[in-house]
Amino acid sequence: MRKKILHVTTSLLLCTEIFASGIPTVDVAAIAQQVMAYQQQIKDYTVQLQQYEQMYSQLQQQMRMVEMQSTNLKKQGSYNWQDLGSILYKQRMVMNGVNAISYDAGNVSKKFENTYKDFSGYESEMDSADSQAVRDKIYSDRYKQITETNQNTLKGTLQKLELSYEDLDSESSTIAALKKRSESAEGNLQVLQANNDLLAYLIDEVRKLRVTMMDQSNAMTNYLAAQNNKEILQQANFEKMKEKNINSTYGKSVDTSFMSKLPGSTK
Repeated sequence: MRKKILHVTTSLLLCTEIFASGIPTVDVAAIAQQVMAYQQQIKDYTVQLQQYEQMYSQLQQQMRMVEMQSTNLKKQGSYNWQDLGSILYKQRMVMNGVNAISYDAGNVSKKFENTYKDFSGYESEMDSADSQAVRDKIYSDRYKQITETNQNTLKGTLQKLELSYEDLDSESSTIAALKKRSESAEGNLQVLQANNDLLAYLIDEVRKLRVTMMDQSNAMTNYLAAQNNKEILQQANFEKMKEKNINSTYGKSVDTSFMSKLPGSTK
């Protein structure tokens, strides 16, 4: 190509010289200089063409980047599922409604102390009785309170577990929806949002599992406390009745027939 351009350029220059002067003379040095100038221009044009090609390629890359950024800006809104706080609130209302002892019912320590006492606590109550009939009533009321509180706590725990079981269907649909959002996400921001929703939901599920484990521990602790308090109450009453019997029959044989009248006694 360059050889053809050089040949045409040389021919044009020769013709110009011939017709201009009418004398067929050739200035070789001038022709060579002009040829070199044209060659340099051709080189410059080639470099400019390469630069234009690079600019075009860069523009195409920028257009693709803008297109990708536009896709990334298509944000998904956060998926809404049932708030864990409202679920725990409903469960707390269950324990309050059945008058149970539970960590989520509030004032659990105070209620526990009012329901369950140590040996000296029950003994002092027995001392306050001015007759055997009053003492028997104190014993009966305390025994009934312990049994009912234990029963209500177990009942409330089962009702809370029932609420958790009823949530399983809605949880399944929520998980399916979150998975679908994650699979159909477009762009990095949508992927991040979908993954964030899945992680947040997983945290809620772990917290629900913790609450269930705490409910089981609460029920077991209350049951053991109730069994222990029945024994303490029975022993405190037995000691007071024995003391009274000894005082009233000093020097005589002790009548232990009252033991058969105690709630829970096998005698």
